[in-house]
Amino acid sequence: MSTAHPHRALAARLGRDTIAAVIADFYGRARRDPDLGPTFAQVRDWDAVKARIAHFWWLDLGGERYRGDTYNPHTVHRHFGVRPEQVDPWLRLFEATLRDHLPPDDADIWLARARRMADWVRTELQNPTVRKKEP
Repeated sequence: MSTAHPHRALAARLGRDTIAAVIADFYGRARRDPDLGPTFAQVRDWDAVKARIAHFWWLDLGGERYRGDTYNPHTVHRHFGVRPEQVDPWLRLFEATLRDHLPPDDADIWLARARRMADWVRTELQNPTVRKKEP
């Protein structure tokens, strides 16, 4: 395992089914959560969302692409109206889900990666990048 990027070995160790189960459980919890649920109320096809997010994490955790999706977490979170103050409740719920599904060492590795992503998303939500259009 790479010590620089230990999360990149998780896909092979956990497998697609485990990653998908974590994501499915997390979004079930998020939909019931008083802080997060209303933000996700507009989602109509939860199976598609969970499959897409499971693939995103599969790739980020070192797996090989099996879908053609492209990902831009900042845009997606803004589209759903996620507010910066929702990032910490998201992390708490994600941590609880990881700890319920994974051995502690694997949960710690995935959680460290999720915390970094959460920091990026929070920063982008607070200070959206202004993209200049080409002349």
